[in-house]
Amino acid sequence: MRHSHAEVGLLQLEDYVRLVPQIYGAHDQNRSIWDVWCHTLHHGAAVAERIRKEVPADKLFTEVADFSLWLFTAVQKLSGGLGRRKTIAETPIETLIRIESSCSDLIWHRYPGVCHVCHARRRGRGITSRSGLLRPCDCFHQTPDRRGKDEKRADSRLLRQFSEANQGRKPKTIDAWQQMFASIYGANIKRLSTAEIGFHLMEELGEASDALVRMYSYTVSDFRTGEPNWRQARLEGQIADTFSWLFSLVDKLSETKPITLSQVIWRRYGSDRLNSFRCPVCDKPRCSCPLLFIPATRPTADLLEKYQRRRRGKRV
Repeated sequence: MRHSHAEVGLLQLEDYVRLVPQIYGAHDQNRSIWDVWCHTLHHGAAVAERIRKEVPADKLFTEVADFSLWLFTAVQKLSGGLGRRKTIAETPIETLIRIESSCSDLIWHRYPGVCHVCHARRRGRGITSRSGLLRPCDCFHQTPDRRGKDEKRADSRLLRQFSEANQGRKPKTIDAWQQMFASIYGANIKRLSTAEIGFHLMEELGEASDALVRMYSYTVSDFRTGEPNWRQARLEGQIADTFSWLFSLVDKLSETKPITLSQVIWRRYGSDRLNSFRCPVCDKPRCSCPLLFIPATRPTADLLEKYQRRRRGKRV
């Protein structure tokens, strides 16, 4: 499919998820979910580092774009049937780490036009009208969220019902998603510094990492019918939270000069000359960078031969 800078903001989030294998599929089939997630964490940490060092905006946008593509890669990697291998290289554990919803749906289930914490608090106060529930987030003016696990799960059921009842209001483009998050969290974004938003983004990545691990590791008392469904829902929710802070970060950065996440991604991965997204390293729509994956593309012995032997603390 042909693309240009003029229309990338009209693509839906699923389109970006599908773009990933079009560019990097030949390499990504050899990557585990841990490989993909470590790259996601690496670029998330690089975003935080560049915020701390107050680098020029263009350099920060490069890392935001790379982080975004790896996050979309993770969503693509996590999609699929439970217990079913998607590639020959997948391990049995990886087949248990799956999301059920599409990228846009998992975000909508968590943020159906409203902050999920505000939704729970307002419902708890007896507010049930859509107009009453859909007000901008006012968590800054409330006491900290002290709900326990059972209460959060009960609230999640109500939030899911609300999101499904209002499915027709779900944003249809990536730019519309950014506008939705700005309408929910605009006042909060103005209060927070860029560094604070970066901290929140890293916090959500940590919680998503924990959710990944909890998809296959249980205590004996927790290993019961229905619990895996909740853990899958939690993983989707943490990924949605990560996207919410990613959009918030771009909104914060656009206070100086307006920009959208779609534009950030296109600047790094798009080419008007090629009318396509492409790998920015080899400049090809289908990445042809000479990457090796051990043992998927080269024998383990080949790597072991590259290690230098040591004698009495010295390399030989």
